[in-house]
Amino acid sequence: MADKTKITIKPDLGDYRGLLRAISQMDKDSQNALKTDVQSISNWTATGMRIASYSSPMPKQAIVIANTIRANKDRIPNLTIGGSKGRVSGGANAGQLLFGNEFGTDRNAKGSAGSFPNGGYKFPERSPAQGRGNAGYWIFPTLKAMQPEIRKRWLDSVNKVMDNWARSSI
Repeated sequence: MADKTKITIKPDLGDYRGLLRAISQMDKDSQNALKTDVQSISNWTATGMRIASYSSPMPKQAIVIANTIRANKDRIPNLTIGGSKGRVSGGANAGQLLFGNEFGTDRNAKGSAGSFPNGGYKFPERSPAQGRGNAGYWIFPTLKAMQPEIRKRWLDSVNKVMDNWARSSI
């Protein structure tokens, strides 16, 4: 049986380490207020990704995967997608479908994991090459399009909470 895959999508925090240290110095109420604001950003992102699943080349699979998207409560916006939940008629779960549905498969390769012996296909054609990998069909393009707004909303939330914390600690 294939492995169940679950990924968590988190931003690269290299530029924000100092900011995160400052957040950790705030009182618990301020930290919880930030986490609540950030969870709303993650929920907004998850909703956008669920909507984008309908534009996948294989939307029935994508919707099963999209139903596993969960917004995590943290200081930074992040999501979890995949895992052992969500099943399709063949018995595969969302985690087993995740990467094939997002990136497709090479249908011309001998013994391709995306082909059935009867000539049918589990996954769409390989998504177009981009950079060192593939562009993806709905998860990565959606996150890339939403990234500027996610960043803006997160920085606004951090500034709001830090301003409130600074006023209350004077």
